[in-house]
Amino acid sequence: MSLAVVTGPPLVAGLVLALVAGRRGWAPPLWVALAVGAALRLLVMMAGANDSGVPYDFGHDFVDAGNAVLNGQNPTMHLREGGWHFLPFLAYVLAGQLKLGDLLGLSWGIAGRIVPVVSDLVLIPLIGRLAGAGQDRLRAFQYACVPLGVLVSALHGQFPPITLVFAVAALVCARAGRVHAAGLFIGLSIACTHWSLLIVPGVVLAVAGARNRLTVLGWTAGVPAVFLLSGWFVLDTPLTQLPLLAQRIMSTRAVVGDWGWTSLVTGGAQMEAPVLGRIGMVVLVAGLAAAAWWWRRADPVDLTLVLLLVFLIVTHRLGAQYLLWPVPFLLARPTRGAWLAITLSSLWAAFGYLRLYELMGVGYSAAHEWWAYSSFIVIAALIRALPWDRRIAAGQVSGPADARTTVPAAD
Repeated sequence: MSLAVVTGPPLVAGLVLALVAGRRGWAPPLWVALAVGAALRLLVMMAGANDSGVPYDFGHDFVDAGNAVLNGQNPTMHLREGGWHFLPFLAYVLAGQLKLGDLLGLSWGIAGRIVPVVSDLVLIPLIGRLAGAGQDRLRAFQYACVPLGVLVSALHGQFPPITLVFAVAALVCARAGRVHAAGLFIGLSIACTHWSLLIVPGVVLAVAGARNRLTVLGWTAGVPAVFLLSGWFVLDTPLTQLPLLAQRIMSTRAVVGDWGWTSLVTGGAQMEAPVLGRIGMVVLVAGLAAAAWWWRRADPVDLTLVLLLVFLIVTHRLGAQYLLWPVPFLLARPTRGAWLAITLSSLWAAFGYLRLYELMGVGYSAAHEWWAYSSFIVIAALIRALPWDRRIAAGQVSGPADARTTVPAAD
């Protein structure tokens, strides 16, 4: 039986539950959200572990990175080109999952998904906290049901849930005035993957006072620096090669054609194109700078949401897991287009995860072409989901009377 047949019905049921909960205002207790979320993720995780079609990074690069750490090697310096371009933090996590699998007699298909799934479950109450009283239980339940988080964590075993746990925790702590915790968490988020730099402005602006903001920035720089140095005192990277290590971590292969404007250039085919990568970086930086200026006075969560959405809208390269980035913030402060964006993103990613892999070698090129072109429909929904009417935060002059109380229900 195909993976789509096994996992499709529960994923659709989860999406329907999330939409109906918003329409009817369901706000079940947190334990219900956690139970539903755990059931969905365990079902998909077990189905994925028993399926022959495995995402290449999960089945090869992640295993190689974990084994490299267990052998005392820095995976960034030893894996295939483009196979690993992260700080060692996540490689340590992968090594821990490999050891846990050995101790418990678990296959990599199960052991390799444990931390992403647990992280995705931890996001459920965190999103409730970020949404605030009155919306917390509803938003927690909705995230538990959203297919995108289930697919990324339980099927792909990818890293965004881990990165987002620290990022959302940083914003929660920043709003509560816990400055050192906020800095530590956003530093850990960046130590996971460097796209989390997009969340730093929101965290910094969420704390009051120049001294507190400098404290957050100190942690933001310090934590990743410790993990960079760990390549020297834990792994096999000489101290003199740390600058080269940092350069490799910040570089990415220009694999394009899966999404947005680059699909028009490549004819909907995936390829590596350094020229498009260089052009894409200029477009990306310009788009993010323009968005940051336009929403510079917005609520910190809205600013975070904007930067993540604009990244997805203009980026030249994208993996389906990237679409999870803005979801916690869309749920915490929903816009009028939030659920259209979440629904279409989930459907687009689901086809990539559940159907494209089944077509490998048989009709894959044709399916990939229209899948890549269909990304423009998702991009249009992401543009609609931007908080266009919330450019100015509550309490600031010449804006809405109160951005917190004028947020549309969006359900």
